[in-house]
Amino acid sequence: MNAAEILLRLVLKLWAPPPRLTLTEWANTYRRTSREASAEVGKWVTRPYQVQVLDAFTDPRVKCIVVMSAVQMLKTEIILNAIGYVIHLDPGPMLVVQYRDTDCEIFSKRRLSPMLRDTPILRNLVAGTKSRASDNTITDKTFLGGHLRVAASASPGNLAALPIRYLFCDEIDKYPPSAGPEGDPITLAEGRLTEFEYNYKEILTCSPTVKGHSRIEKAFEESDRREYFVVCPKCGERQILKWSQVKFDTSLPTQKKQAESAVYVCEHCEAEWDDVTRWKAVEQAVEQGGGFMATAPFAGIAGFRISSLASLKKTLSKIVGKFLRAQGDIERLKTFFNIEMAETWVEQGEAPEWERLLERREKYPVGTVPRGGLFCVCGVDVHPDRIEAEIVAYGRHFESWSIDYQILEGQATAENLRVKLEGLLAEVFPSETGADMPIIRMFVDSGDSTNEVYQAIRGLPSSRVVAIKGVERSTLPVGQPSPVDVTIGGRKIKSGLKIRTVWSAFFKAGLYADLKKRAPTEEEKAQGWVYPPGFCHFPTGANYGDEHFKQLCAEQLVTRTDRRGRTKREWEQTRPRNEALDCRIYARAAAWDVGMDRFQERHWRQLESNLQVDPTSPGPAMMPAPAAPAPPVISGDGGPQAPPPAPVQQQRGTATILGPRRVQIRLR
Repeated sequence: MNAAEILLRLVLKLWAPPPRLTLTEWANTYRRTSREASAEVGKWVTRPYQVQVLDAFTDPRVKCIVVMSAVQMLKTEIILNAIGYVIHLDPGPMLVVQYRDTDCEIFSKRRLSPMLRDTPILRNLVAGTKSRASDNTITDKTFLGGHLRVAASASPGNLAALPIRYLFCDEIDKYPPSAGPEGDPITLAEGRLTEFEYNYKEILTCSPTVKGHSRIEKAFEESDRREYFVVCPKCGERQILKWSQVKFDTSLPTQKKQAESAVYVCEHCEAEWDDVTRWKAVEQAVEQGGGFMATAPFAGIAGFRISSLASLKKTLSKIVGKFLRAQGDIERLKTFFNIEMAETWVEQGEAPEWERLLERREKYPVGTVPRGGLFCVCGVDVHPDRIEAEIVAYGRHFESWSIDYQILEGQATAENLRVKLEGLLAEVFPSETGADMPIIRMFVDSGDSTNEVYQAIRGLPSSRVVAIKGVERSTLPVGQPSPVDVTIGGRKIKSGLKIRTVWSAFFKAGLYADLKKRAPTEEEKAQGWVYPPGFCHFPTGANYGDEHFKQLCAEQLVTRTDRRGRTKREWEQTRPRNEALDCRIYARAAAWDVGMDRFQERHWRQLESNLQVDPTSPGPAMMPAPAAPAPPVISGDGGPQAPPPAPVQQQRGTATILGPRRVQIRLR
């Protein structure tokens, strides 16, 4: 070969297009691991469960890759391999987003720089931070054909600066809700991809956090949701590795022995797999017809979820040991499912299942107060086009009966509201005892149509109708009356309209605890058992169908952590409508205002006397037969209660109702 031919071949080699490699092929060929980040230093070896994730980056159909993964599986490594591939074979501007400035520095110093140093093909493509190139710093790297910036999620200037072709977002559930005043950091960074609409690539990675509040969960749900399937060596059925199929012997004396007894059980044939069998199933998944498989349609977003059960480095005893050590600690248990199982944590709210409440409805007529109900209150929720109201009767031991739920259509003008509220006040509800029972206290929410509610209530008796406003925090369940009417000079009129605050969370917690209590069985009733304190009864009627109970169970109690790591529990709405819950809360607050929570035995006797109720007369499963034996009391589980002691002699007179001040109300 002469000199001219040699020169021609060198020129052709320089102008030749880069080799077409998948990201897995590139990593296996060129990538070297570093001592700062790996226990196995040297040539990169792609794990079986990493191949499809890496290759999605070089798949021209995939625009975005979502990785919802357990720790130490593939989240950061796919970003590092993608960076190396881009610098070497497909240069362009890149942005890597980390949680905080300190995370940016750690990522650059401990992960990125060691890879650039130890991977020969990259070593001379990016100038080091100690070189004279002023445009290469810890968080900014320049290379032929592109540049790389590592930015914090709370830095709007870095997130919305120059156009980029590649966007890599790591640990996205840690990002703040807004990058300063600019809005969601990921959306802000994605805006920089518009210049490369046809060939951009995006990677989002994280272990999930709380269900409904996890960014990675939301991104995964919008993807084709690929799960890693393995094949049972015994029955040949495909399945996803699930925590529910991990079994261990809890009867063993120590946590260590319990963890060592762990096996994985096939969900189809119940064959028990040890660690070697499980690892082999993971390694051979793709060749046996498994591996990552989509469970939703593909629309440019490839989503991957994998738990540590697929890790070739973790034994079941190690995984189960972490689970056992987390018992009794909600935060540790949450962390286990997030970072080991790659599952979102479902906060345990206090709402019962609405279907169970629907099934336990009773056959007393709507509009009639069963025996046991001693006074009626009403909660009213006001909307621009209607008002909704529930009348509830309360009796001994805080037992309650829903009497009627009314939806009164019409624009919420002051006059319309006054007419509707007057109509409710005029109603009386027949009791099974033969007495007619009025509404003795009505709480009307003024949070919506505030001025109209105030005007409507001014013409109604203040002893029976009260304007209220819900608050998240308070020192009292129902606040002291606060004047809202003022003079022209701004002074409050003492004799004018007054408003009360209602600590909604206080009453929701109590209501949901009561709704979970169960009724005594027929056999238990025959033995003298009664309903537990606080039990809620519901009639079978048109307004007490599916929708009513869905609304009644429309909120749950969740735990949130702020940016400083402090946790707080708050109520969150889970369904679009919750009017039935609001009305019930306001009615319960009205009963508190009447004084029910402070009643003594003499007050209950007085109420029964005014209604001519014989406490020894059994109502519908409320009181036991006098001669029934007394079974032991069940406490703490919300179950039925043993019969109460024999009642004392009745006394007649007016009922003393305890409110902010002692008043006497004649119920009849």
